[in-house]
Amino acid sequence: MIAEKLDGVTSILNKRKVLKGIPARSRDGIGFLDLGVTLVRYRKAGIGKQTLVFFTDPPIVIEHYDYLISCLRQNYQVIVVEAPGFGFSLPSTSLKYDLVSSVQVVEQILMQLLQIKATLIAPCGFGYVALEVAQKRPDLISHLVLSQVPSWQEMLKWKEHRDPKHVLATPILGQLLLMALKRSRARAWLKTAMSNHSLLESFNELVQVSFSQGAAFNLASSFQNLFTGRAPVTPSSDCPTLFVWGDGDASHCKCAKQSSLDMVPHADIFRIKDAGHFPELEATDEFLGPVLDFLHKH
Repeated sequence: MIAEKLDGVTSILNKRKVLKGIPARSRDGIGFLDLGVTLVRYRKAGIGKQTLVFFTDPPIVIEHYDYLISCLRQNYQVIVVEAPGFGFSLPSTSLKYDLVSSVQVVEQILMQLLQIKATLIAPCGFGYVALEVAQKRPDLISHLVLSQVPSWQEMLKWKEHRDPKHVLATPILGQLLLMALKRSRARAWLKTAMSNHSLLESFNELVQVSFSQGAAFNLASSFQNLFTGRAPVTPSSDCPTLFVWGDGDASHCKCAKQSSLDMVPHADIFRIKDAGHFPELEATDEFLGPVLDFLHKH
């Protein structure tokens, strides 16, 4: 826990700056939940009988979702949440990043933000958290949409490929390295993960601005705690599930995409050729088409 406390100390120092500064008012509908173990930043927008909850994939922040929200807000309520420990969802020194703790935190978030069942849309590592939340709380989740989420075994291979020297996976060293190098590492990650490089600089600019405003990027704590241990417990066949893959994601080029179905055999799977790690943002129209069709069919 000492390593994670380092990230928490930095966030505590930035908390007042975030709550009183631009991150609290950069868009309409921005709010914060204080869960004790973490501050959670979210944005609510739109109207409609169906609610779509997006969790961001670091270093992406709420401000990246402007176009997607504009496409949905006339027909859906959209909630975008920055995952604890990333963006302006600043952790305390007691936040744990393991699967069980993350499920508990997401459950609290949804209980406070939702009035009806919602579709939970979650990326990459946070997809496993979403799977367990859907299994544990079917009263909160109507549908799952998971992007860049292979089988647990394939994800552990991905982790090894992304951190072959185990630097991020080394407690304290990983945290200190990211504190010093997060600006350059975030841009390098976007360059690797994105397929549409025409968006790279605009995406990176928002990320760098967020860092200047106090955003967190606690990837080392996540690597050390979330991607370890047992595989997630998957939901029953009563929860309609769609896996979306951006095929242009170089970080997942060796992942067996069909392995997603090993976890949820009844799920649908859809692949977007020209999208990378962030398909909902890189190819929003191509992403929304199959997602909304999926929701209407189920």
